[in-house]
Amino acid sequence: MIIDGHSHVCLPVEKHIHLMDKAGVDKTVLFYTSIHPETASNFADVKKEMQRLKENVAGDTNLSTKARIQGLKEQKDAISLYPSRFIGFGSIPGSLTDFERNEYIEKEVIGNGFVGLGEFTLPSGFIQTLRPIFKSSANFGNLPLWIHAFHPLTLPDIKQISQFAKEFPSVPVIIGHLGGSNWLETVDLVKETPNLYLDISAYFSTFVLKIIINELPLKCIFGVDMPYGDLQLSLDAVRKLSNSNDVTKAVLGENIAVLLNL
Repeated sequence: MIIDGHSHVCLPVEKHIHLMDKAGVDKTVLFYTSIHPETASNFADVKKEMQRLKENVAGDTNLSTKARIQGLKEQKDAISLYPSRFIGFGSIPGSLTDFERNEYIEKEVIGNGFVGLGEFTLPSGFIQTLRPIFKSSANFGNLPLWIHAFHPLTLPDIKQISQFAKEFPSVPVIIGHLGGSNWLETVDLVKETPNLYLDISAYFSTFVLKIIINELPLKCIFGVDMPYGDLQLSLDAVRKLSNSNDVTKAVLGENIAVLLNL
């Protein structure tokens, strides 16, 4: 089974399914988004969407309620239309009390059949705000957490993520994008922390991808990060750079299948 472990809602959804069919991808773990550069008709529109993405990744909390509601509806609708192809991770609003967060997870994550929490995008220096999320995950049966770890996060931020993972050893934690430019140090952290995993989307270079998937084949999770990555090219890269068929199968689906009990 081939599973894209990290992509966002792409519009129209039918085109996403077509690309999955063409590439031979069985399932996609679908994440919420309110940003749709794939629908832009010109470069100016792309720039607008990418500026919104930049603000979101930097931890901007001024996303309008309307945009958030629309994005969440798109995610739920896509999964409802194709429940055998899409699996959901639940986005959590910021600034919730412990009671409100647990209530939200119960209703919007568990209630919708979602299997994890994320994507969490935070500015550097704010990783400590995730500690209550780790606690809530443990309270709800150890829901996997997916944390964006490319820019603007720094190595100290990633180290703090690993410390929380050690504090909550039953909570699976997926570090997004191989830790970005901090990939070398991130590999060492993942080696020493059993519940840390690496998403390989938006990899720093093909050299980095080759080194990591062969060094940690049972800790790497295939991800495309659509609409920002290409599904077929991402598959081809793993297949070309893997040292063995066992590495390929583990990275392209077996690891995330075990993690999510699929």
